[in-house]
Amino acid sequence: MTTVPGSSPRPQAPPPLPQQLKPRRELRLASAQAHELGPVWTQPFGRLLLGQVAPVVGKTTLLDVMCHSGYPGLELLRRFPEARLFAVDPSAALIEQARRNAGELLGRRVFLRTEPGEPNLPFDEAVYDLVVSNLGLYDAAQPQLLLKELARVAKPGAQVVATLPLRGTFAEFYALLEAELTGREVERKRLLGHLQSWPDVETVRGWAKLAGLDEIELVVSPFSLLFAGAAELFYSPLIEHGPMPALRALCGDSRGELQAVFSALRERIEQICGGEGKDRVGLRSTLRKPLVLTVRAACLRARRPL
Repeated sequence: MTTVPGSSPRPQAPPPLPQQLKPRRELRLASAQAHELGPVWTQPFGRLLLGQVAPVVGKTTLLDVMCHSGYPGLELLRRFPEARLFAVDPSAALIEQARRNAGELLGRRVFLRTEPGEPNLPFDEAVYDLVVSNLGLYDAAQPQLLLKELARVAKPGAQVVATLPLRGTFAEFYALLEAELTGREVERKRLLGHLQSWPDVETVRGWAKLAGLDEIELVVSPFSLLFAGAAELFYSPLIEHGPMPALRALCGDSRGELQAVFSALRERIEQICGGEGKDRVGLRSTLRKPLVLTVRAACLRARRPL
């Protein structure tokens, strides 16, 4: 909404861009996590986490914080047949889905609770033989404090493993957005400030040191997401609940400004994806190539000191 000077009080400044993208926090249905976001977002990070977990032996206790619908925590139980899994997530709908996924293991080897991961975990200190969190540091409002909690509830010598996306994720999308903001320095500075708020490798290492962890390693394993065009991109649940809130915050309360940027981005993406060529019988046809977005996936692995 545009205010004419002198006609009414100045509108409040638009809210700052969120510190992190949160593709699941505002989901309307847990099924979107399982069937749409899971395969392209949660599961790739989960597989990265599984590759960094050291074996545990015997009757051990595992904790999965912000467990989504149960993956990768339930997979850890298959690897460690004598272990028990305790898992928490702030979403009651996701916990219910995790209960269904646990099946006969629920109440025997799997124990689930609807609990926030922040500001404090509802567990005593030094309880668990392995503590994991797939994208929990990404979803948390204060990831450094959540990591301290993960370290606190781990037994001395226990491994703490957590995944998150690093600075540079969705860089291709944000480059297109920045190009559309040429000459609009206020919005451009907001965007650049938002991008700098994403953690890099040294930031995450710093969090781990402040949490009192040792043997700190960060494994970075980027992967790509492919979108057929602007419509698939903008209506993807991942993008709708990821970069799009940042775009809305960037333009503040001005619906016209938002629509203008949105339209310009759509046109640019269609230019990138579109093209012309000939089909097998020599007739002219439209050839398309996907828009590629990079996800800089990372996995922190460390141990609580003995």
